[in-house]
Amino acid sequence: LRIAPPEAPVTGYMFGKGIYFADMVSKSANYCCTTPGQPEGLLLLCEVILGNMHECTMANSSPLPEGMHSRKGIGSTHPDPSTYYTSPDGVIYPIGKPEPSGVAGTSLLYNEYIVYDVAQVKQKYLVRVKFVYN
Repeated sequence: LRIAPPEAPVTGYMFGKGIYFADMVSKSANYCCTTPGQPEGLLLLCEVILGNMHECTMANSSPLPEGMHSRKGIGSTHPDPSTYYTSPDGVIYPIGKPEPSGVAGTSLLYNEYIVYDVAQVKQKYLVRVKFVYN
């Protein structure tokens, strides 16, 4: 994985140049760029060390405040936290059904997690998915 270099054009980086993650597959699936003629896409599943998160309800590409390790864009929809799974080694997997987050004034539909250091990311699985178009 790489973070876009400073000279790369800036478009679509709501939270600056970093590596973006989601806790709902429906958010990530939008980036697979499939079509009815080419319905297969790839999803990269990763473990991400978020540390202290700087939480935002709207775009913020300024540098992280001191002591923060990542940024969380808070969405109006999130997985049900009561159904999260925690592995024996402490990794939290958000596997719940979507529900309203109850956060007012957010400009995001889903949560986004952004890290700015590739060392915070451990690639686990590359999953090939086939989308069904009706």
